[in-house]
Amino acid sequence: MAGLGRIGWHFHCRTLAPHPDFELVAVQDIELERRQEAERTYGVTAYAEFADLLRHPGLDVVTIATPTHLHRDMALAALSAGRHVVIEKPMAQEVSEAEAIASEARRRGRLVTVYQPHRVMAYFQHLLRILEAGTIGEVYHVRRALFNFARRNDWQSLQKYGGGMLNNYGAHCIDQVLQLIGYDIRRLYCNLRLVASLGDADDVVKILIETHQGVLGEIDINQASAIRPYELQVWGTHGAVTLERSTFTVRYFDPAELPEKALDPGLASANRAYPSDNVPFREKILPVDATLAVDFYGNLASAVREGTPLLVPPEETLAVMRTIERCREDAGRLLETRIAS
Repeated sequence: MAGLGRIGWHFHCRTLAPHPDFELVAVQDIELERRQEAERTYGVTAYAEFADLLRHPGLDVVTIATPTHLHRDMALAALSAGRHVVIEKPMAQEVSEAEAIASEARRRGRLVTVYQPHRVMAYFQHLLRILEAGTIGEVYHVRRALFNFARRNDWQSLQKYGGGMLNNYGAHCIDQVLQLIGYDIRRLYCNLRLVASLGDADDVVKILIETHQGVLGEIDINQASAIRPYELQVWGTHGAVTLERSTFTVRYFDPAELPEKALDPGLASANRAYPSDNVPFREKILPVDATLAVDFYGNLASAVREGTPLLVPPEETLAVMRTIERCREDAGRLLETRIAS
């Protein structure tokens, strides 16, 4: 385990230590206090240098949960040492770096995957089941949002470390939206803005994606927002799904139950009335099924031992990275409308 910061300590270490398929044996961090805490808590060997961690005997997998600008070199070193690699999102700072990691993994015959936490969470797995059931028909529009007010003042607010919400939360939202609408992007629009952050990277992001089939994906990431108007919304030809506070609302109709209706091409509307429909909508309220959460590391263990497909294969991560790059290119600039002091 490399990197004992927020996600490394609070998720990866806590998940790996009791996991039936793994043994947490060694960690690495530049902070002495964090290394000592890991030694006390988990009884592991703690290293200050990543190269020393890679020489620890018997390692099968290395998880890299360090700042983004360090991912490429650390992943390449781990792969060169013959280890399978888990990387925190985003995979790297640039597409070229991510492609180099994926290429090296193929050359070495090692697995590389990226931890996309929102993909494995119960709510997303539940949503996939709702959509696969066909209740709302063919999906044609997806909206995903993360709203908050937080004046970021950490490394993830700084461009030199790969910070900013397009990289940080965008990696979550883009991954989910592409899973729902498809990866064949025809065109996209992106607006990047800095409002509340104390750093120099974006904290407000707007993305619109259209696939070649015409399906729309819409993303709002706003860390300077006084409101939280929505979380996740999906429209289909027979209804819609919304997610709010861990509860789905599914509103839909059966096309066979729609009253008969014919097109009226005349220019004089009957009774000067606007068209309307008395649609026999049904509604389901579904709390998120917590049992549907996916065991990320369990999937990795199966992939290593039995060749089970990875939950997050590198090809899909590269698609996210390429979309992030296209977003940055489309935005062209970072707009600054900072909070007045």
